[in-house]
Amino acid sequence: MSVKRFPVVAADWLSAHLLQSIGRVRPDERKDVAGAFVTLLGFMAGHALLETARDALFLATIPASQLPWVYLTIAIVALLLAQRRVALPARFAGWHELTGWLVLAGVVTLTFWLLIPVAGNWIYYALYTWSGVLATLVVVRFWTVLGNRFTVTQAKRLFAVIGTGSVAGAIAGSAFARVLTGLLPARHVVAAAALAFIASALGPRMLRRDSVTLTPEKTGLDIARLGEFIWRRPYLRRVAVLILVATITVTLVDFLFKLKVSRVVPDEDLGALFSSVYLSLNVLSLAVQLFLVSWLFRRVGVNFALALVPLLLLFGAAGVVIGGSLLFVLLLKGVDGTLRHSLNRTGTELLFVPLAVEVRGRAKAFVDVIGQRGGQAVASLLILLTVSVTTREIVFAVGAAIAAAAWLYLAIDLRRYYLDVFRETLATEITETRIQFPALDMASFESLVSTLNSTDDRKVIAAMNMLVAEKKARVIPALILYHPSSPVVARALDLFTRAARDDCLPIAERLNSHANPQVRAAALRFRTSLNPDESALRAALDDPSAAVKSTALVGLVAGGWLPRTEAMATLDRITRGGSSEDLVALGHAIRLQPNAALDEVLLELSTVEEPRVQREAVRAMRKVRSPAFVPRLTVMLERRELRDEVRKTLVSLGPTALVRIVAALKDAGQPHGVKRHLPGTIARFGSQQAADALLAQLRTETDGMIRFKILSALGRLRNAHPEVTLDGKLLSQALQDTLAVAHRFMRWRRGLNRGAREDKQRDTEARRALSSLLRDKQAHAVERLFRLLNLQTDNEDFHQIYRGLQSIKRESQAGSRELLEHLVAPPVKEPLLHLVDDLFDPAGAAYAHPDAGEPSPTYQEVLRELLASPLESLSSFAAYHVGELEMRELGSVLASMRTLSPDHAEILEQVRARLGDSPKGAMY
Repeated sequence: MSVKRFPVVAADWLSAHLLQSIGRVRPDERKDVAGAFVTLLGFMAGHALLETARDALFLATIPASQLPWVYLTIAIVALLLAQRRVALPARFAGWHELTGWLVLAGVVTLTFWLLIPVAGNWIYYALYTWSGVLATLVVVRFWTVLGNRFTVTQAKRLFAVIGTGSVAGAIAGSAFARVLTGLLPARHVVAAAALAFIASALGPRMLRRDSVTLTPEKTGLDIARLGEFIWRRPYLRRVAVLILVATITVTLVDFLFKLKVSRVVPDEDLGALFSSVYLSLNVLSLAVQLFLVSWLFRRVGVNFALALVPLLLLFGAAGVVIGGSLLFVLLLKGVDGTLRHSLNRTGTELLFVPLAVEVRGRAKAFVDVIGQRGGQAVASLLILLTVSVTTREIVFAVGAAIAAAAWLYLAIDLRRYYLDVFRETLATEITETRIQFPALDMASFESLVSTLNSTDDRKVIAAMNMLVAEKKARVIPALILYHPSSPVVARALDLFTRAARDDCLPIAERLNSHANPQVRAAALRFRTSLNPDESALRAALDDPSAAVKSTALVGLVAGGWLPRTEAMATLDRITRGGSSEDLVALGHAIRLQPNAALDEVLLELSTVEEPRVQREAVRAMRKVRSPAFVPRLTVMLERRELRDEVRKTLVSLGPTALVRIVAALKDAGQPHGVKRHLPGTIARFGSQQAADALLAQLRTETDGMIRFKILSALGRLRNAHPEVTLDGKLLSQALQDTLAVAHRFMRWRRGLNRGAREDKQRDTEARRALSSLLRDKQAHAVERLFRLLNLQTDNEDFHQIYRGLQSIKRESQAGSRELLEHLVAPPVKEPLLHLVDDLFDPAGAAYAHPDAGEPSPTYQEVLRELLASPLESLSSFAAYHVGELEMRELGSVLASMRTLSPDHAEILEQVRARLGDSPKGAMY
């Protein structure tokens, strides 16, 4: 390429990247971004003009050794302004505050231009002080407006674009200053700066009305109270210290640069030198803002991007210490000038965005002023102390290196506190209530005992249950057996049986002739549990009630007094002809007197289509504990009302049951209604063997719902048993597999939506239903991704992050996304963020991922892949859509497809028939 063509190519390249950055701004954000851009462009152009003029005028008249006094004055004035919070003049009262300050800045600067010819040297001190204070008055207010407007996700994308206005303005101001200093005295550059400030006041007027509220504190800031407020918050405290140390560093660098320049450059050349240097640095800063800032924030996050500036300054200061020439000083200043107003400024502003609005409003101005101007004051005192001893440049270079090292440490250390801000934001979204049953005090105990006298049977039974739960069954009076309510007496007898209350035996013997058969059966169980008596049990066989007969038979079998064949024949007659109450009583009797000889009876009871009977049979199985129950119990998992009892029983059967359930989970022929409840059952075993089995099945399972159930089960298992370990390699592989599945769903859905936009005939009900189905499957896959991430770490709650993404609050959504950017490592991070943005921020997904994804598939390619999907729902919808569009070019695919079910086969047959009967040319 020729030298002549280089500027043109460079300009085209710059424009392309600038347009690419602007292209990430959404339509609803453009007005705010344009207003902010214009404001920053005009103000920074004026500030660059003012900086060039003040440096040239000051150093041409006053020695550089006086600069620390100016730095100190700027810091003191800024702190006084923060304390006083000066109000605007009345003439600006009806204007937006930021607009008023910009106009006022122009008026005051114009006054300096008029006074310079007639004033003494004090005017140069005043001008230098004004240029520093001006940034405090305007810039802090500007970024506060933007911080209140945008979430952190928007800020990371938009601040880089808005910050381009800052650098572009600085370039324009420096270039104009370079031209003016070659034509006019430096004093007239001050007038140009004043005009630029006044012109920039148009920018805030472009902002939307709801985005400009600043709510300034008219009564001023209480430094002591705000200082305490910030110091008690670890994150804000560290941000303030970081800004303080950063300001000390750049002040030392700035003084070192101006000290060196004043020694080697003639006074008459200072204006040209400063304008040239500032112009060059601002051009480099613009390149950084366009090509580096946004990319760095996306790739490494805010904290590590901020660490780049002190790292480079540390190396630059080391170069000055070793070399000491003007070239090294210029390089050090180059790092400062290139990155401070681009990367560092944008990053520092991003540190305030995650804060709640009320906290940000109280803290930002204070931290900015104390950090920047306080740091400038500290640096000024250090310089003054050093200058009183020596003015050797190497001493200031060493000081800058030490300060840069401290800045680097603080930037890296801030990361975990930065993430804690988002965690706290998400924590407010979730309220967890845990009710713990309190220990009984004397008053509560007396209340429970008195409840036993209630006329409400439910209250009496509940009081007895609570006393037993508190291991105080012996305080239930034996006279409760005289209670007029049969359910109360029957329940009391059962509780006395468990507690072996022999003091109640005399009263229980009087219940042999009770009118209620349930009471007679309960009394028989109670008496024979304390005093086994074959004769009493045989006598009960003549009782007309099946419940009493069942109790007696079970007691005789348990005591070995009745041959098994005779007992089974009698029990078989009860199970086949008895009522539900009789069958419940039989199961209850077996549970209280378990015996392996009654396995077949329990299996028979478990087949009765009555939930109460089945529940009692399952409870009895838990006492008998026979491996023969596992197949039947596995099938019963499909019954929701029995599932919890079934799982408890399976767990009680131990490792043998676990092995059989794992085998059932691996069985491809297992009914889906049963299989989807197996992972949760396996997790109940709470062992390493259970965890390994679930993780191994996760790798091979093809059904999305079963994979989700496995992940849920693993999460519960890990929460209940933290000692269980999971294979990291298997989790990582599962994560990659799930990521690929989710992206495939997104790719198909986008292909269908794009095809419908290209050709309206494709936009049918079937196409929309298929797109909606793909989105649901993508959402389920993303939820599985978060569950996998949660299993990979013990320190982060990815469930909470996922809930934050679903929140209606913009701050919670942005906080969750920011946590993902910092907590998830490549190569998972970018694809996951793409999926998340596509689901929860579809309007901004294209802006956040302009280059993401592979080449878009054609409509036909999407349908071809959907037809071949092993998921019946997707394949069926795709086939129907192919048929309604009469896409005969896919006929060969349909002809070779294997059927997944009878319904799927019927749909394929109908579509094939339609395509076969379609007239030629009907396809498109």
